[in-house]
Amino acid sequence: MSLTEKFYAEIETLKNHFDGIDGKREWAYVTARELRRDSVQAVRHIHRGRFDEARELIAKGRDAAVELAALESRFGFAEEAQQEYAEAALTLAFISGQEPPSREDIGATERGYLLGMADVIGELRRHILDLLRNDRIDESIAFMDLMDDLQGILMKFDHTDAVLPMRRKQDQFRPIIERTRGDLTNIICQKKLEQRLRESAQPE
Repeated sequence: MSLTEKFYAEIETLKNHFDGIDGKREWAYVTARELRRDSVQAVRHIHRGRFDEARELIAKGRDAAVELAALESRFGFAEEAQQEYAEAALTLAFISGQEPPSREDIGATERGYLLGMADVIGELRRHILDLLRNDRIDESIAFMDLMDDLQGILMKFDHTDAVLPMRRKQDQFRPIIERTRGDLTNIICQKKLEQRLRESAQPE
């Protein structure tokens, strides 16, 4: 039996299909790499109090995030870039005291938005430790409450990894929250002890 021209034409169609996907992958890889780089830099700016510079990078990344989200073929590195981008946008909002953006606001995928939100918890721990070093206890407590609120939100998502790989994130952020709570509790107790010692040292 010999192969027909129709069969060869079908093979050529399939090759063109995958050539097209490969071309999109090359574009997506470069775009995702730039988006991740800008998102990581934005988070650095946030922790240094450079909110305007962070906003510029996040605004710059929105078009790339939308284009990556629109790809028919989902690539793992593109999802990771979306996650980094959502993490940066949400971290900026929480730390600067703004309304957190919706998924549509930043153009992220559903998975990228939620997984990025889970990673925000680690950035909030870093911010709380910075606040504690500067004796800003009340602000630290407020951000600890925010961490607890985010945990409550994210624990609602109990799906298989094929749908949403959140369980691994939950296993990661729970000990982060407990360590932060312990650090904050120790500092508060220490401050109370110091206050009592100062009061007892005062002459009557």
